[in-house]
Amino acid sequence: MVDVSKYKELFINESREHLQSISRNLLTLEKESENTAAINETFRSVHTLKGMAATMGCPDMEELSHEMENVLDVLRKAGKIEKGTETVDVLLGCLDGLETLVEDVASGKTVERDLTALYKKLDYILPTKEGVEVSVAPVRAEEKREKEEEAGRERVGPTIRISIEKIQALQNLVEELSIAKMRLLQIASKHAIPELNEVTATTHRLTSELLDRVMEMRMFPVAYIFDRFSRTVRDLSMKTGKEVDFEVSGREIELDRLVLDEINDAVMHLLRNAVDHGIEKPGDREKAGKKDTGKVMLSAIREGNHVVISVEDDGRGVDIEEIKKISVERKIITREEASRMSAEDVYELLGAPGLSTTKKITDVSGRGVGFDVVKSKIKSLGGSVRISTEKGRGTNVELRLPLTTAIIQSLLVGVGEEIYAIPLDSVREIVAVGEEDLKTVEGKEIFSYREEQVLPLLRLKNIFDVPGNKDKDRFGPVVVVERDEKLFGVMVDALIGQQETVVKPLEGMLKGRKEFAGATILGDGSVAFILDVGGLI
Repeated sequence: MVDVSKYKELFINESREHLQSISRNLLTLEKESENTAAINETFRSVHTLKGMAATMGCPDMEELSHEMENVLDVLRKAGKIEKGTETVDVLLGCLDGLETLVEDVASGKTVERDLTALYKKLDYILPTKEGVEVSVAPVRAEEKREKEEEAGRERVGPTIRISIEKIQALQNLVEELSIAKMRLLQIASKHAIPELNEVTATTHRLTSELLDRVMEMRMFPVAYIFDRFSRTVRDLSMKTGKEVDFEVSGREIELDRLVLDEINDAVMHLLRNAVDHGIEKPGDREKAGKKDTGKVMLSAIREGNHVVISVEDDGRGVDIEEIKKISVERKIITREEASRMSAEDVYELLGAPGLSTTKKITDVSGRGVGFDVVKSKIKSLGGSVRISTEKGRGTNVELRLPLTTAIIQSLLVGVGEEIYAIPLDSVREIVAVGEEDLKTVEGKEIFSYREEQVLPLLRLKNIFDVPGNKDKDRFGPVVVVERDEKLFGVMVDALIGQQETVVKPLEGMLKGRKEFAGATILGDGSVAFILDVGGLI
């Protein structure tokens, strides 16, 4: 007898993919009742799940899939779903049941699930479709197309599934190899040996190529998480009594799988916030001169070495004065500070813990928890959050994320005897600052930049209390960096050069230090801290 337990992980991963496909296609059918492609794709996914469940010995999942398949078979022969029926709702309920059964397998729990109610609903909707006459030709054409697709898959060859844990283990080895490569490069630079230079150049090329290949294995389309959200928005709109048109674009854009896993909850919160706080109810939208149906858009675009994920709505927007008022009432800021704040400053308040503008706590939102967690999560990934809003017109929240958090290009700088790494994506320019460029305003140093601007100046020597002669070390190179579209200068003692940096997380007492994004090992074996430029302010 074959031991199927070793296929458990593969079964779970493939099941989740089929469940996402079913969810996506059922939501398409809710809007496009005669979309035969969506009906056929749903049928194929359910049919595949039934076979997988039978193989793995999951009778409840097999039976529920079989009952869904019966309904879907009638629907695909009819070529449509009758509008105004509960068919999609019932099938979505069955989908929830399948998801529960799959997660039971994933957790290793043996739970008795009562699926009687689902079977009764399926029995209720099935007879309403059985009287439909269907021509044989479309069905045969569909069967022929399925066979052709299957033959095409066989010609292309099977997809090899590798768990993210195995990819991570492989990457760890490549990272260690990269560190050894940098050490070899350093040794070769000190010795004029042609043979050593030749093998070093080859090692450098092959290691870089290997690292690129491993990084490609980590990249997943954002559809990996985006496809989960259509159902979320649909259910939220029904729960809140709002009509919402949900649009998704950029599903093919790729991002590090580990980054995708980390931002799932953040994007979920922004979507819930857009539906619950942003979109108005139909009556209120009509009074405001808007269409009854609100719009929520989720998109992803590639910008250089970053991906920008945007959640936008055409709802009520953010009331700047209301935010100020609530912030003063909750003693987050003073009245005097509120009077001096610009719109951009007020947007920063939205990340303050405990700040919520909702007047009623619901199970959707309004507990004063959320956006501050979103900002801290994105920041921990080396990203940033930007908000733009207009009262009565809507809100757009952009999450700017690095493609990966594992390997970055850095500028190495010296401060006393210490070496620090500044992520190159944050560096805008390196300038020389003389005494005539420096000024002190309210106890804080600023310097002239490009004649028209003045920027805050931070000295790493002072921030990290590095020993040295303060008068002698008063001047040095200034690295102009950008964080959340704000520029400031970081003065260092020396510029060492650019380097590919393997990011290692901090542990122990250093974990959580806002000034550091991690650490890296240099070619000589020493450790350098990677700066989080936003944490220096």
